[in-house]
Amino acid sequence: MDWSQIMVRTLQEGSIRELHLYQVPVLKNVENWNQVKEIGKVDFRGKHSDYKGAIVQYGSNYFFLPNARIDALSVYRKWNFKKTIKVVTEVEHKKKPVA
Repeated sequence: MDWSQIMVRTLQEGSIRELHLYQVPVLKNVENWNQVKEIGKVDFRGKHSDYKGAIVQYGSNYFFLPNARIDALSVYRKWNFKKTIKVVTEVEHKKKPVA
């Protein structure tokens, strides 16, 4: 399954696997922050790192945006996150029945 299909399914279901969240790149710098589209907030404490921030779309790519950067940019841009994206751990994913 290709990366864009995984992210589209994430948007539809409102959840993302922990394994996939670790692979989402972090958005660091763009020329026009107003072109960044809000997808959903993420608040997850994993085994290896904490993910407190949001998944956003810039162009045709998806990125993770940490809360620190969201707070710093809130002076210049209004954020409107309507969804919260649930993170499915690998243990939960393995328990999920196959349809």
